[in-house]
Amino acid sequence: MNKEFIRDRAKFSAIVARRYGVTEEMYMQVTELLAPLATAVSLRKGEFLQRIGNVAQSVFWMQSGVARVGFFTEAGTEVTLRFLMDGEPAGSHEDLLRARDALPAMHFVVAETAMHGYRLDWMEINAMSQRSDVLRDYYLKVSERAILNQGRRIYISAAPAQGRLAAFREEYPGLEQRISQKVIASFLGITPQYMSQLLRNDK
Repeated sequence: MNKEFIRDRAKFSAIVARRYGVTEEMYMQVTELLAPLATAVSLRKGEFLQRIGNVAQSVFWMQSGVARVGFFTEAGTEVTLRFLMDGEPAGSHEDLLRARDALPAMHFVVAETAMHGYRLDWMEINAMSQRSDVLRDYYLKVSERAILNQGRRIYISAAPAQGRLAAFREEYPGLEQRISQKVIASFLGITPQYMSQLLRNDK
């Protein structure tokens, strides 16, 4: 049993249970189920958790740090889709689902800051969920939350840039101080120059 994984996950039980609409008991049951699969990892800023073109094999749980999910347009422009922070799973759900059919990832996942956490094999989690009702129910709750967040971001993407910045700050409190303006601009869909202008006008 990976006692460190259980200890580190337990620190986030209240906030994560509230976020996903599950009980803390369910959260800890899932933690104990996943513990034998967890391997401790540390990544430096800029290291990839997942690369475009490779079949996604792992999901990460972040004890600390910031990860970023994104892709490149045909013109080579980098687009940031979302950020993942302390206490959250880090990966591209879409690509993990594609991995079931051995399809390559369409997104990258990169450590935006130094990151400490645990790596878990995605296929082993899938196999375990077939045997465990509690893990399957928990995964459903996590998926529902991801769908709601994605719908909200699509709606917000139609707002003016100032509104998108306000929504970013609401969704990711405190993150603005941990990452670069360039990356935030990529999430907002604006240039770094316009980002600087927004921040000047925001003062």
